[in-house]
Amino acid sequence: MTVPSGRPDPARAVVTALVRAALAAEEGAAAPGVSLDGYAARALFATAQRHRVQELLRTHADALGLPAELVGLLDRWRLLARQRVLLQTLETVRAWELLDAAGVDALVFKGQALAVQTTGRADARGPGDVDLLVAPDQLVAAHRALTGAGWRLRDGVRVEPGTWSWRHVSRWGNALTYRGEGADVDLHWRLEITPDAHPPFRELLARAEPVVIGDAKVPTLGRYDALRHLAAHREGWVWLRTLADLRRLCREPGVLDGPLRPAAVRSLAAARTTVGLPQGVPASVHAQLDRTPPAFLAQVLRNHAAEVPSGFGGGVGGAIGARHEHLAGRPAAHRGGAGAAGARRLPGALPHRVDRRPAGARAAPRLRPARGTTPPGPASGRRSCRAARRRGQARCTLCEAACARGLITSSSMFTCGGRVATQVIASATSSATSGSATPA
Repeated sequence: MTVPSGRPDPARAVVTALVRAALAAEEGAAAPGVSLDGYAARALFATAQRHRVQELLRTHADALGLPAELVGLLDRWRLLARQRVLLQTLETVRAWELLDAAGVDALVFKGQALAVQTTGRADARGPGDVDLLVAPDQLVAAHRALTGAGWRLRDGVRVEPGTWSWRHVSRWGNALTYRGEGADVDLHWRLEITPDAHPPFRELLARAEPVVIGDAKVPTLGRYDALRHLAAHREGWVWLRTLADLRRLCREPGVLDGPLRPAAVRSLAAARTTVGLPQGVPASVHAQLDRTPPAFLAQVLRNHAAEVPSGFGGGVGGAIGARHEHLAGRPAAHRGGAGAAGARRLPGALPHRVDRRPAGARAAPRLRPARGTTPPGPASGRRSCRAARRRGQARCTLCEAACARGLITSSSMFTCGGRVATQVIASATSSATSGSATPA
């Protein structure tokens, strides 16, 4: 495991202590006092943003006694994030309902599903993308349902069912990212790249739990499966938010009774060292965590104190996604993120093929789009309906989705670029922003 690229962040220890205290307050305990050690509010906010814990700190700002300047920065962030949370709510439900209508069984996991499962609030983790899990044998049907509704594979990925590239990605990868007007969708057919690392999809589906997102009830991973996946995902070796999620999942009685993989044990040990674990974790689990090498925990702390490339995470399945994008002919130096030039390999990442290619060796051939398809253009996330009409699309897909749900009735609103849809669904998705102190 290596340190992410960038300068060390000395405010990391203060933000970690604030997260630990906020989680204690969430559990009903008195939040311990945390000294800010003279750090400026902007420095603390930058570290909170780097670790994706702004919503957690703002929710418990009063219990933590945060200074007014830092609270103001968190309020401004929350106001800007509110629209993204609303769009994520709409797009999560829309994507799941599209697959359900196409006869594809799908689980919504991470994101808002995990937030509702652990806190009861869909906005508790802040905004993000949409993660869906389907069975490998339904991947083609899921792909066609999403692309038929306007989602497009991310730039640099040129794969279509029936091509060699599709067979390669579906065999060796675990997810594809689809760019959308309101939110991106990560379509998974495995929870991890490693085959058989988790139970088969049908077994996961049988243990699924329903959660309410917006006005719909969708299935998500059971708590034990969610904890196993999240702990083995290794994101906690980079971000504090994932470790906070682990602590929240560990509150559930019996969730730690089953076996844990070595990577999950290490992630839980990292959580115990940084944000802490709740009362009630079995002594047998603590005994496993005690065997974690101190050198590993020290490396996690160094990772937490380093900057992370903005594009790290998500994508086409982590580092293997960088390999697929290289195969698709897009150099890593042009992508940013985990494979960007100058960025070291991050924890748990598998080396992609370009790292091992000997000097002077031929690069992998550039894969061409399947015949009859159009390569996706640059992702914008704010395309207007008029621009959509010029591209031959009838109307904004966000407004269309809101209209289908009975939230918009006037066809004249289909020239808004999604803004009207966002405003109208604000009241209909109040459960996604319950507890928010900022106006709609």
